[in-house]
Amino acid sequence: MAFLIVLFLLSVAVCLALLFCLSKRIPPGIRVPPAAPSNHILAHYALIVRDAVLFDGLGSAPRPHVDVCVGEDGRVQAIVPHGELSSSCDREVHANGLWLVPGLLDIHCHYDAEIEACGAISESLRHGVTSVLIGNCSLSASIGSDTDLIDIFSRVENLPSEVLETWLKNKVTWRSVTEYYEHVDTLPLGINVATFLGHSALRIHAMGLERSLAVHEPSTHEMQTMERVLREALDAGYLGLSIDMLPWHRMSRAPHTGVSVPSQQARYAEYWRLSNVVREYGRVLQATPSAADLATALFLFVQSSGVLFSKALRTTVLAAMDVKVKPAAHHLAGFASSMFNNLLGCLVRLQVLSTPFLLYSDGLMTPISEELNSGCEAMNVSPSERKKMFADASFRRRFANEWKPFAHNRVFHCDLSDMWVVDAPDSALVGKSFAEIAVEKGQEPIEYFMDALATHGDEIRWKTEVANHRPAIRRKLLAHPHLLPGFNDSGAHNRNMAFHDGGLAMLAQSLEHPDWLPFESALVRLTSEPAQFFGIDRGTIAVGAVADMTLLDADALRAHDFAREPSMFHDPALGVARLVKRTDGVVHSVFVGGEVVMEAGVLAPELGAKKFGQVLRSTHRPSS
Repeated sequence: MAFLIVLFLLSVAVCLALLFCLSKRIPPGIRVPPAAPSNHILAHYALIVRDAVLFDGLGSAPRPHVDVCVGEDGRVQAIVPHGELSSSCDREVHANGLWLVPGLLDIHCHYDAEIEACGAISESLRHGVTSVLIGNCSLSASIGSDTDLIDIFSRVENLPSEVLETWLKNKVTWRSVTEYYEHVDTLPLGINVATFLGHSALRIHAMGLERSLAVHEPSTHEMQTMERVLREALDAGYLGLSIDMLPWHRMSRAPHTGVSVPSQQARYAEYWRLSNVVREYGRVLQATPSAADLATALFLFVQSSGVLFSKALRTTVLAAMDVKVKPAAHHLAGFASSMFNNLLGCLVRLQVLSTPFLLYSDGLMTPISEELNSGCEAMNVSPSERKKMFADASFRRRFANEWKPFAHNRVFHCDLSDMWVVDAPDSALVGKSFAEIAVEKGQEPIEYFMDALATHGDEIRWKTEVANHRPAIRRKLLAHPHLLPGFNDSGAHNRNMAFHDGGLAMLAQSLEHPDWLPFESALVRLTSEPAQFFGIDRGTIAVGAVADMTLLDADALRAHDFAREPSMFHDPALGVARLVKRTDGVVHSVFVGGEVVMEAGVLAPELGAKKFGQVLRSTHRPSS
């Protein structure tokens, strides 16, 4: 029924659009920044970056041999030809022809819990990122008890509850969304942070954990509470609201183990009412529709319309991908985005990962296993119990029946010939696909796979590319005007993926294929364009702008192998192992608010103890 209702709305919307789009001017989603003021020539500056090739982040032609001068307030005061000024400075960095670009924005991150343990956010910083957006996928630490926050973050982010307890237990001192922003502003952030209010956390606050997971329609009072708290968050400067319709995201601990997070329990009416508050404030809705239910995506497009409603609702959606299971799906992402944005005056931006979607799994412990009912059941239990399940004949039959390669209504391909063992108690298995090993043992691939899980459990580690495996199609998506480079998931799924280098990977592709997207245009897509869409006062290098900047070695960027696989790194500051992809030598220096947080590839010794970054509050106002 919901699907038919949405289709009806869509039909009405298209008809109305055809009648009105010629007479009603659709407001643009991106504002043109005002002209930068003139240079402020001072006798002394806090920082001068000398002899750089400057890219301003607005698409202008590069300016070689310039000095960028930063004042005590952390803002750019002057941009002058190299050697023209005789001014002194507290600190200078000699670029010697390296490329100076605005600090990159990572628009889809999950550092919410991590910054409570260590605010450095060094894995993003190393890749030239100076601002991250958190509070995505309905998950945020903005409001809620420590127990509830640990529960909603643990399984979705694939972080042990014990680790999250060391980060959050008895440390949640804030009692409101306003107090949370005040709290984050006291943390020793290495880079800037902006956040959405997570719908799951909001629902728990208004309804209590039990009702938020069991009741689909909140009471009048509960709904009013959610609207009131959302308004408070938007008044405090939050970017907007994040909701989640993807059934893969589940609770981790008993008695709710395996239950979909609270946001997924809501109905369209609840999403609609909260989204209209976001629309009123001119903010952004971040949403993850269900991969198996087209109606959820249609709903997000229709409610964004600026033709059907008073004004367009800025909406960012996960994700536009070239999925192996659906090789033609990428056409739909581009077509639907163009049609809805152009005809209905929507402001929807699907996010695109700039690299192949390379996923790792310990046994069955990976997000894509949540697609299978039996896979979810296996993830609900302990490692030893999971082994027993895969030795049980009844469970094996159910699992084998669900394990259908290239099923049309799924994201994961389930192709055992494309799932490669990278670590196992038996070293002879490493480097082979499960299908290849099955042939050697004279078994059916699915039977061997279940045997391996019964024998080795989580100790057999494997990898596969789920999507974005075709470079030309990936570049086509990245250049689409209604899509945005993003979906790096930095800070999430720490043992499963590592896309912290997503921004640099896109820039490297622009150098390799300049006829596809010139470097300065690719840079816009990672700096000023998302900054304007999300309402962040960052993304450019100009007189008067905050000096968040990254110094790149263009030759190293061209030469770096972004296809190199990640490695496991134990982060002593966090007490957890994570996959990392280092791009050593590509990023020379990083500046946040005019201060040097990395120089010549070396992180500042004060990182994690001194506050460099700040909480960024939305620049979008109700009239915007």
